[in-house]
Amino acid sequence: MYEIGSEFNLTEHYDRKNLISFFTDKAEKSGKYIEFLRCGRDAIGFVADDIIADDLSDDKKTVFMPALSCDSMVRPFEVRGFKVVYYRLNDNLTVHTDSLIDAIGDVKSPVVLLMNFYGIAEVRGSIEALRDKYPDAILIEDVTHILFNPEKYLDNAFYGKDEYVPDYQVGSIRKWLGVPDGAFAVSKKEFIMGALTGETDFSAMRYEALKEKTEYLENGDNELKDHYRKLLSDAEDTLSDGLDPYHISDMSADILSDIDAGTLEARRNVNYRNLYKRLESLPLCGKAFRLLTETELSEYGIDYAYTPFMLPIVLDIDFMRRSAITEEGKNITRDGFERRLAVRGIYAPVLWPISDEAAKVCEVSAEFSNNMLAFWIDHRYNRFDMEQAAGVFDEELSRL
Repeated sequence: MYEIGSEFNLTEHYDRKNLISFFTDKAEKSGKYIEFLRCGRDAIGFVADDIIADDLSDDKKTVFMPALSCDSMVRPFEVRGFKVVYYRLNDNLTVHTDSLIDAIGDVKSPVVLLMNFYGIAEVRGSIEALRDKYPDAILIEDVTHILFNPEKYLDNAFYGKDEYVPDYQVGSIRKWLGVPDGAFAVSKKEFIMGALTGETDFSAMRYEALKEKTEYLENGDNELKDHYRKLLSDAEDTLSDGLDPYHISDMSADILSDIDAGTLEARRNVNYRNLYKRLESLPLCGKAFRLLTETELSEYGIDYAYTPFMLPIVLDIDFMRRSAITEEGKNITRDGFERRLAVRGIYAPVLWPISDEAAKVCEVSAEFSNNMLAFWIDHRYNRFDMEQAAGVFDEELSRL
């Protein structure tokens, strides 16, 4: 039972960190170089600029990317003239390594971006296979979904051998906590190009929007909600697809200088586990929706899972339509169900819409893109919120 009132509980004081220094120290300890950028697409664009400046041979003008890639991951390459080739994923979102190697063919030094989706799709085996087959490959690892475990991915020993360490790593910090902007790019060698400096409309508008959202949560003013949402949308529109990478803003760097990282990690882990168990116990689990299998990491010498980013589910829209008792239910879509949840205050975004070209390459990615929703499980929420999210989800399924 969730309690309000009664005796106080004992609150632990977790580790506060300067995240800028924390990530920098972890990178430098392994002899890597790190730059803090404005957003994830700026980080990818910054890496793409470094590849171009170093040696953009014909081989390096093509980048191989997972079919389940959002537009903000793809566009930084496209606006620089790279040809984007999508590769397949397995049912558990790991890389379909054999088909990727077939797609690369006789390209001697391919540029390949890999991603550990939701911390359950380990990429190290694929990195080893690619490096063994293509010693001159340029490997980029997007670590956004495992961002809060830098003690692993920024440690060269994590990859077994030095030659298996990715050439670059990118991660979006702003996806994890309330800052106007923030991301990083890591390289095994010193970056050739520099990023732009100075405050931008993107950071300024997001700063105002985040402040307004705080005010909205306190007073419930719907006009304020409409305004901060427009600010957020307008801010995204100011980005140039990572064509002009900017350093992180001073305001965000200041916020990141004192973060209760321990509470952030602990709350995410507890929320994820509570929501996972609650969803798993629902009568329609395995019918109207399925949970992704959590990966066992012991084979890599890890005795715990990564700090979770979000909790994804995959809806079975066909089942939902067949079992529906209402006319709306018989015509339900994933986006329609997402809106039903949102009306009741449960936001479970789509991660991500993908291009038609990517969908044709990989049926698995198309299925995830068309049927997946992801629940927020971050430090803003607690056990009661996870119960509420699961309860609303269950009720909306039963009302179709």
